[in-house]
Amino acid sequence: MEQSTRPSLVVTPHKGIRYAFAQLIMKAGNLDYTDKAQVADLKSQLDEFGGLLEEHAHLENEFILKSLEQRVPGSADHDEQDHVALEALQVEVLAKLEAILDPRLSDTKARAMGYAFYQDLGKLYAAHLEHMLEEETVTQQLLWKHFSDMEIIGLHVQIVRSIPPEVMLSWAKYLIPALNLNERIELLAGIQAGAPPAFFEQVMAIAKKTLPTPDVLKLESKLMIAAF
Repeated sequence: MEQSTRPSLVVTPHKGIRYAFAQLIMKAGNLDYTDKAQVADLKSQLDEFGGLLEEHAHLENEFILKSLEQRVPGSADHDEQDHVALEALQVEVLAKLEAILDPRLSDTKARAMGYAFYQDLGKLYAAHLEHMLEEETVTQQLLWKHFSDMEIIGLHVQIVRSIPPEVMLSWAKYLIPALNLNERIELLAGIQAGAPPAFFEQVMAIAKKTLPTPDVLKLESKLMIAAF
């Protein structure tokens, strides 16, 4: 399906989620599960990302699905049920990683448990891919059918305003490298226009850390800001 020129509430966060999962699944695949420090580092990253996934589902439930349900009764049921199932699977996956930190485990057992965790993380990734695709097609089409562009933009504003700055910075680590140039410019221009300068500088610092230098220079040129 071709990308619509109409506003979407899911394209940007979904790109960030896909990017984050791809990075984490690669890290989980080459991790030495006998090294507790490496396992703890991965768990820390997954704990943070898991929190973002929960926050994303909550925002969809509260702003998108609740609004859609008011106009098309029953339309939110499938996505809401998916959110519950995905969160339950996420809890199981994180518990399996936590178990590998047990200092009593032999190296052989840690490696076996690490591979089982890796498979389950892939299952969680696949479940999110399927869920996001349905939201981007079925749910998004319902929004376009029953809401005007201005109403969708209004929902977007409500969502953005509800996200605490520290959570937005956590998202930025995944969103900025996941987006294409035009999407990055739109995202960062919005932050530049609506957020305090100090917060925008923090976001740009993340851009510098997560993007190749040529991409950073393009952003600086398009946003007309000084090098940092």
